Amino acid sequence: MKILEYLIYLILKFLNILPQSIQYLIGKGIGKIFYKRFNERREIARWNLKKCFPEKNEKEIRVILKQSFERLGESLFEFLNAFWAPDKKLKKLIINFDEIKNIVEGFDKSKGKLLLFMHTPNLDLVVRTASLFMPVSGMARTQNNKIIDNLFKASRKKFTERIFNPSEILELLNFLKNGKACLYAPDQDYGYKSSIFVDFFGHKALTVKFPYLASKRANCDVYLFSLKKRGLQYSAALEKINLKKENVEEDLKTINSKIENYILSNPENYLWSHRRFKNRPEGEAPFYPADLLRKRT
Repeated sequence: MKILEYLIYLILKFLNILPQSIQYLIGKGIGKIFYKRFNERREIARWNLKKCFPEKNEKEIRVILKQSFERLGESLFEFLNAFWAPDKKLKKLIINFDEIKNIVEGFDKSKGKLLLFMHTPNLDLVVRTASLFMPVSGMARTQNNKIIDNLFKASRKKFTERIFNPSEILELLNFLKNGKACLYAPDQDYGYKSSIFVDFFGHKALTVKFPYLASKRANCDVYLFSLKKRGLQYSAALEKINLKKENVEEDLKTINSKIENYILSNPENYLWSHRRFKNRPEGEAPFYPADLLRKRT
C-alpha cells in the first residue's frame, strides 16, 4: 500500500507542475470520460437537475449536466492546487482577494465564525482559500478508500487548525465559543437523527440542524463562503447569513435559500451526482427511480 501511495503521490506531483491552462484542458477531458463511464452518477445528476429545474428543457439540462462533469474533472487539479500551491499563487487566483480580506478584517474577533460552504467539485480549494483569510478548522468524515483518505487528511491538515470528526460536535461548539472560525458543509442528507425536512428547490430535503444550533449555543456569526470560476481565476464571496435563532425551520430555510441563490447563478459548479433527496418524509414516495436508489445488503 505504501508503495502504491508513493507512486500516486509522484504522479499527482507531476500533474501539479503543469501550466494551469493545460491542467484544466486535461481536467475537462477527464470530466467527459466521467460523463460517459459513470452511468449511475450521471443519471442521478440528470434526475436532480430535472427535478430542481422543471422549467428547463432536456437540451438545457444536458448542457448543465455535461458542464458539471467537466467541472468535476477540473476539480482533480483544483484539489492538487489546494494541496500544494503556495499562498502567493493562490492569492493571485482570487480576483477580489483584497475585497474579502477587508471584510474579514472587520469581523468581531470575540465571536466565532461558522463558515458554511457547499458540496461543489472544488470544495477542497474552497477550504484552502478560506484559510488565506483567517485561521480555519473543519469537519470531515473518514473516506472508505484508505489512499484517498490519507491524501485528504494530508491536504487538509496543512492549512487547517483542526479537523473534527462528526462525533466531536461539542468540541466544535466550544471552538466556536472561543472565537474561532470553522467550515461546515450543510447541504447533504446526513440522515434523520440530526436533521429536519426543509424546502430545497421546491422539494423537502433533510437539512442538518447544526448551523442553527451553533448560532444559538455558541452565539457565533454564520456566513456562506463560496468560489466561482472565472476563466483561470476565481471570485470569492463571503455573505453573512442573519439567523433569528428563534425557529430552527425558518433559519434552515434561510440557509437553503442562500445556497439555492448560489446554485442558480452557477448551476454547473455543484455536485448534482449525490442523492440530496434520498430520505423522504413519512408516507412520501421515493424521490428517485428504483434503479437510482442505493442497493443495501
